[in-house]
Amino acid sequence: MIFSIENELVSIKIKQTGAELCSYFDKTTNREIIWQADPNHWKRHAPILFPIVGKVENNEYRIADKEYSLNQHGFARDQSFNLINKSDNSILLEIEANDQLKKIYPFEFKLQVEYILNSKELQVLYRVMNSSSTEIYFCIGAHPGFNCPFDSVSNFNEYRLKFEYHEEADRILLTPEGFRNGKRANKWLNSEELNLKEDLFNEDALIFDELKSSFLLIESDKSTESVKVGWHNYPHMGIWKPLNNAPFICIEPWNGMADQAGLLNDFRDKFGVINLSSDESFECYYTIENIVK
Repeated sequence: MIFSIENELVSIKIKQTGAELCSYFDKTTNREIIWQADPNHWKRHAPILFPIVGKVENNEYRIADKEYSLNQHGFARDQSFNLINKSDNSILLEIEANDQLKKIYPFEFKLQVEYILNSKELQVLYRVMNSSSTEIYFCIGAHPGFNCPFDSVSNFNEYRLKFEYHEEADRILLTPEGFRNGKRANKWLNSEELNLKEDLFNEDALIFDELKSSFLLIESDKSTESVKVGWHNYPHMGIWKPLNNAPFICIEPWNGMADQAGLLNDFRDKFGVINLSSDESFECYYTIENIVK
């Protein structure tokens, strides 16, 4: 099932599976902003990453003396979400723990995804609620893909990411298998702009954990449009595209990231893991806005 909300400027579509954003269509420019999941490059649009971001080694993790299995990025992206509420400009979807999920993630939880459209800005809010009498642990992240280039006449390498502030951020380095290798490239990002080109991603995603900015723009001198992506309560950031000239880029605010190779920590000690007490909730959100210059 596909849910939709819209106004005179923008129409939004969301899949019931994964509560996944599958369309942000700008009516004023007649352009689709979200990657349309061509399986030749990447079959998803904007999956939610929960209760892990990235990979755990051997797709297994440990809590005390018990072991569990989880595939890359967790299970939320493949679950059927229940519709909780819908209005003209918002929609609220939810999943919660069940016997099947507890076999791979042994915590009581509710996960809500709320979409709120205000003029041309779409807010995508993730809310995790601890519905148990004990602490729960999780990571959570966003993975939206954006069409880039914006048209059929410009090239990917004519685009750039422009950050809110000048950044001096280390890049967290990965193994060929996609795990952290424990090393950093010192001040790899030392600018307010990052010019896009294919070979930036030869060694997988660009990963940062010390950005000062709360938003960036995907822009080009060849276009009158720019896509503004903002984030709140996400300390980590991944920027990714597959190779082979895939015409999109993902801007991925995270809480947590892939395991460090060989570390084999208890899940409760994962880098970036969130510890949520009984009856408490955690919220983070990102925003999308297509801007016409």
